[in-house]
Order: sequence, then C-alpha cells, then structure tokens
Amino acid sequence: MSPIKNYTTSVPASRSIAEIQDSLVAHGAIGVSLEYERGTGRIEALTFTLDFAGSPQRFSMPVDWHRFQAVLKHQRVTRWDDEDYCYRVAWRNVRDWVLSQMAFHETRMVELFQVFLPYAVMPDGNTLFDQIASGNLKLLQAARS
Repeated sequence: MSPIKNYTTSVPASRSIAEIQDSLVAHGAIGVSLEYERGTGRIEALTFTLDFAGSPQRFSMPVDWHRFQAVLKHQRVTRWDDEDYCYRVAWRNVRDWVLSQMAFHETRMVELFQVFLPYAVMPDGNTLFDQIASGNLKLLQAARS
C-alpha cells in the first residue's frame, strides 16, 4: 500500500488554509472563520457561510488531524509521530479536496451548496452529517420488498 496523498508536502498548513479561504471567497462565500483546537492553537475547523436561495447558510468543515495521524501510522509513514507534519499533510489533503469540489462546481454539474451539504450547520449547532450519523435524522429509504 502506498502512503496517502501529499505525505511528502512541505507546504505549511497556514498556506493550505489560506488557499481554501481564497477559493471559498472566489466562489461566493460571504464569510469565513476559523475554529481553534484548545491548547494547541491549531485550526480544527473552517467555518464559512454561503448564500442559499437568499438566506445565509453556515458550514463547518472539520480537520481532525489526530485521526489523520492514525492513518499515517497505519500506513507506516516514517514521520507519523511528528504532530506538525501530520497537521500540515492533513490540511494539504483538505485543500486538494476543496479545490477539486470547486472545479466540479465550475463544470455546472453540481451546486456549491450541494457539494458542502454534509457540513451544513443545523439549528442545534451540529452538522447535517453529525445528525445523520447520530441517528437523530433519518434519511428516507426505498421501501423493501
């Protein structure tokens, strides 16, 4: 098994985060903010607002670099125990995913809101994905025969 994408990056996390913010703003975000991990000063989520049908909708995209670190350890990447390295690589992968989604949106095959829908912040403060994963929101399922 080859290591995860970007495992050799030397790009600072701050640059990846700035590139994500720039792309969000260029594609119509009306607000972008950062949420910091307690005790480390590392950014653990990027929160942004998009206009949807005339109403602002918040999204929160987490970056759990600790889970990412576990993947690097499992893949036996030499520097898996270097937290700064794991944080940097995690953000670079998020940056690539966001830019890919923006390119997909630019093809007009999907709406920007559609791409980020799992990260939509619901009235209770959790994301749509969190509500589905916890069982608090059930998706409609086709009737079984």
